[in-house]
Amino acid sequence: MNNRSQESRVRSQKIKNRNLLLTFYYISLTICCLLIAGCVSTPPVLSDSHQKGIYLNQKGEDAFKKGDYNRALYFYNEALKISHSIENTDSIAINLINMAIVYRKLNDATNAHKCADEISNTSNIEYHPSQLSGAAFIKAMLYMDEKKYTDAEEWADKALSFCENNECLTEGRIYNLKARLALLNGDLNSAIIYGTKGLDLNKGYKDHKEVANSIRIIADAKIIMNKYEEAKRLYEDALSLDKNIGLSKKIALDLIGIGTIYFKQEMFEDALKYYQRAFLVSEGAEDQEGISRATDLINKCMENLKSFP
Repeated sequence: MNNRSQESRVRSQKIKNRNLLLTFYYISLTICCLLIAGCVSTPPVLSDSHQKGIYLNQKGEDAFKKGDYNRALYFYNEALKISHSIENTDSIAINLINMAIVYRKLNDATNAHKCADEISNTSNIEYHPSQLSGAAFIKAMLYMDEKKYTDAEEWADKALSFCENNECLTEGRIYNLKARLALLNGDLNSAIIYGTKGLDLNKGYKDHKEVANSIRIIADAKIIMNKYEEAKRLYEDALSLDKNIGLSKKIALDLIGIGTIYFKQEMFEDALKYYQRAFLVSEGAEDQEGISRATDLINKCMENLKSFP
């Protein structure tokens, strides 16, 4: 059996294992699924405390999706209290990671790090490697936000190390993060290598959101390399995926990417059309950050158009 066939069998088995795990796992995560191997033949009977914790976690997720981060934080914190009260290690880790994600959205890096560190540094509770990987992944993103790229790279590698010999569905996301870090450091070749690795892994796990992210990162590198036709095809592929998923913020980024290709080639009228589409998408999603970004780009286009006869 050749290596490719063996890798295909391993990947197929991982996907089957994931589907089994998802069947018996009751809490959906905001950013990633931190699942533990080992399923039983029938779902366990949940106690009142378990059910209440699940309910609160779901309420937190609903609030998060609506952008009500303070309310999401409240529900996740209440769910965390219940998790501690019954010493449900899996649920403790999930709620801590969810809280770290919310704190990051609220630009509260101190508390976000604190939540991740409760998993990474604790000596009282032994967490599964996939949960340790998730905490390290959060810390890598936080350091990237803080422009501490060396620290971010170190934590990204640490997140990957926990995936060795373990079921770790976040591996493709970690490679996407490493690709983004390489891009920020100006290492375009590494960005493409890591992005391609992430793309392969995310396709294998059928993580369509992260597949689009992988493609977009590669496109971002291609556009800097002035490989405009390749970049445009990649952005269009990402746009198609993001439309199917319905991710407005990502759709706007794809449109801006295509618009920027035209802008760099001084095709300002074509660029303006894509920037205006990105504005409308952001406006419809009530995404103030996206509206501001698109508005700035539209204004730049208009200024350049005025300079041309």
